[in-house]
Amino acid sequence: MIAEALLNNYPNLNEAQREIIGHTDGPLLVIAGPGSGKTFSLVLRALNLILLGKVEPRELVLCTFTEKAAFELRDRISAAASRVQYEGDLSELRASTIHSLCNRLLSNHRHRTPLGNNYETLDDLTELLFIFDHFKEIVGEPLDTGYFGKWTTKWTAIEGARGYFNKITEELVEPADFGESGNRFLDLIAKAYMSYEHLLFETNHIDFAHLQKLLHDLLQDGEIAAAIKGGIKYVMVDEYQDTNYLQEHILFKLAEDSRNLCVVGDEDQSLYRFRGATVRNLL
Repeated sequence: MIAEALLNNYPNLNEAQREIIGHTDGPLLVIAGPGSGKTFSLVLRALNLILLGKVEPRELVLCTFTEKAAFELRDRISAAASRVQYEGDLSELRASTIHSLCNRLLSNHRHRTPLGNNYETLDDLTELLFIFDHFKEIVGEPLDTGYFGKWTTKWTAIEGARGYFNKITEELVEPADFGESGNRFLDLIAKAYMSYEHLLFETNHIDFAHLQKLLHDLLQDGEIAAAIKGGIKYVMVDEYQDTNYLQEHILFKLAEDSRNLCVVGDEDQSLYRFRGATVRNLL
């Protein structure tokens, strides 16, 4: 079902776009290539749900993967709302990156986490600098064959270790399990990871991966999950091929009660595989 105001103002919608926009309940998967109008359809679907009274703007979550794309989503929804002369308040509509969404939800329940007030979130660069500042506690002295028996310089060890740290967190791996592998390198990485994680919380810092991991952990508690998910009726995700394993778990959990999860993506355009994104989520 599509609101009359949308049909009147967008008369040239094709059949596929109409199907996406008019899908109002239950899960929806949209796979389409560049230039096909998939984000445009996502924008109009969000507005259609609001126009039909299926959802209030504050009950709608739209996620994408860069701040620029998130701003564009908000701007396009505002422009479409203006075109159809929607006079409601869109200021509470939650259109953001997944990281920003996790930070917002987590900050409301910070007292249930190891984080203190005014915790600092590390970005890609400051995460590396954090490991550099605590290099001795996290990495330690080099072996005969280099740091962790693999890297010959401090900076390559920092970059390499950071990659493993993020992967451990985003893949929900228990570092203690590495000790059972009999692999010396993995054992050293596991110990370094646990030192890194301890220092993060001790100094009231958090990286992007742990930001999501802490929210994921809170969502495993039924009572806390109900409080976090309260007021979320629809979850819509653009560029879904760029989600990682941990993000998929969070999105599924946020939408598990209503099952109103819509994901849009292109399996040939995964840009963030180097950061743990996996096209397997879309497939």
